[in-house]
Amino acid sequence: MNRKPLTLYLCLTLVLLLTSCFSRKNKEDETSEENVIYPMEVIGDTLVADVNSQTTLYNLQKEVLDSFLEMAPHFQGKKWTAKCDLPEEWGVECVERLPNGLELWLLRSKNYEWAYLATTSGYGTQRILDVLPVAVSVANQRDKELETEIWKTLRLPDGQFRTTKDYEWTHSLEKVTKQEFINDPEKYHRKTRYVEQFLINEQGRFEKSEITDTLPDYNAVVFYFNPGDKPEMWDETAMHLQAFCEENGIIYEEVSGNYDRVTVRDYELTFALETDITPYIDASGAGMVMMRKGETPKAVNFGSYEYMQMELRRYFKLRGLDS
Repeated sequence: MNRKPLTLYLCLTLVLLLTSCFSRKNKEDETSEENVIYPMEVIGDTLVADVNSQTTLYNLQKEVLDSFLEMAPHFQGKKWTAKCDLPEEWGVECVERLPNGLELWLLRSKNYEWAYLATTSGYGTQRILDVLPVAVSVANQRDKELETEIWKTLRLPDGQFRTTKDYEWTHSLEKVTKQEFINDPEKYHRKTRYVEQFLINEQGRFEKSEITDTLPDYNAVVFYFNPGDKPEMWDETAMHLQAFCEENGIIYEEVSGNYDRVTVRDYELTFALETDITPYIDASGAGMVMMRKGETPKAVNFGSYEYMQMELRRYFKLRGLDS
């Protein structure tokens, strides 16, 4: 019996079945991509890039993604310093409605290292008008060099976006003497910070604006402890100190890590103070940094409630004794 025709027939049948399945799968993918509904919500006040994020990202239509990738490198403001390439895979986190029918999209790369805002024409047309990078978190290590680029954005009460762009480059100090480092510190360590502010104009474009000191007079405290090194009496002591701060109109924030990027908000959420406490803390691992507008911050190592409350009274010039 000649089995060749039967074998050929079975092979052709299998190919047709596979082709049909792939075709049906592609159509389903295209349909799901076209019918995706993005969450409509107000975009948050603080935009950061967190590589450990589990936030759901929704697919972009191919033509929209192509348009975004073409526009993404061309934005107002300072470009990134680190040697890196923009990812090609992106998704939409959420969409916010703007006046005049426009929309503001929050897009993130699939590796969560990048975040952009994009204004669109709205009304389902999904035509991108302008883009602005608002959050970056990348690191590159080559031989004995390490560079990091960290951007984060704060949305101000008037709707403008203030972006802080930090870049740091370090070289290994292995086999480098102390005197060599003192003679030329920039040969081994460089750090820059740029702060820029943008508004969305009537045409739906991002426009760079002038930064003015709009912060009112404030009294603020940052309570800090190193990750995994919380003092035994921290929770109880911090709770009483924070209650004391509230009673005396002192705003505060508690952090553990990321000391160079701390945000302290007032109780009415009318303004936010961005600060870097790293110049004021030492190797103690825990304590507080007190600050007032126009004055030099002061750090105090963690101690008893009575001791730390006394330091608060002295720095903020509070009268009387706590009951």
